[in-house]
Amino acid sequence: MKIKFRTLSIALGIAAIGMTASCSKDNSLAPSIEEQSLSKRAVTPSTTIGGTVNFTATGTKGYLKTIATGTYGARNFHQGTVPDLVDTTQWKNPASTYYYNLITNDGGTSTSYDFQFSGTANASLTVNTSKYDLYYVNTAFDAVTAATTGTLISTGTAGSNSINGAGNPSSAGWYIYNISNHIMSSYGPRTYILENKTTGDQWKLRLNSVYKDETPNASYAATNFPFMSFDYKKL
Repeated sequence: MKIKFRTLSIALGIAAIGMTASCSKDNSLAPSIEEQSLSKRAVTPSTTIGGTVNFTATGTKGYLKTIATGTYGARNFHQGTVPDLVDTTQWKNPASTYYYNLITNDGGTSTSYDFQFSGTANASLTVNTSKYDLYYVNTAFDAVTAATTGTLISTGTAGSNSINGAGNPSSAGWYIYNISNHIMSSYGPRTYILENKTTGDQWKLRLNSVYKDETPNASYAATNFPFMSFDYKKL
C-alpha cells in the first residue's frame, strides 16, 4: 500500500518533533578489505563525472551518482519489501526506517549503518551515535573543509527546521515543512558533518529532498515520497 501524505499526520508529526535540535585529509571512498567484510555487497562509484550505478544492498533501491572526484550523490534512495508491480524501481512496501552505510556506499541494516532516516516522511536524519558525532554548519556544501567548525547536535538527529518561510539558521533541522501546502523543502545553506568518535575521520553531508527525482508530484500535498536525495564526501 503506497504512503499517503496525510495533512493531519504530518502536522502531528511536526508538532511532535517540533523544532528539536535544540579534521581529516581527502580519501578515496573505495572500501578496504576489512571494511568490505562488514557487508557482502558494496557499490563501486562510477569513475565518470555524472555517471551512476544502482544500489545493490538487500531491500535497497535508487542509485549513486558521481558528482565530482570523491563526491557522491544518493538519488531516490529508499528501502522496503516487494517490488511495485507498476514501477519496479520502487518498493510496494517502503520501510519505516532507511539505513545507509558510507563505507560501502550502499544501503545498510539496523546493525550496520552510519546514519538512518526515520520519523515523519522518513525525513529525520539520525547518525549512529555509537560511532559518530553530528554537527551542522550554515555553509554551502562545496565550501566545507576539514577545518570547518560546526555546532554539535547532542541528540545526533536533524529533522524539522521550521514550518514556513525561508528557514531558521539556529535550528539544527534540515527541512522546511510548509504548513500551507504540505510540501517539504531543504533549508540552505546547510551542511552536516559526521565525525567518527574513534578515528576522527569526517564526512560532510547535504540533504536535498524527500521526493522522487527531487521533485514533488503536486503543488499541494505531494505523495511521491519518501525517496531520499543527499550528497556526501569524506574530508
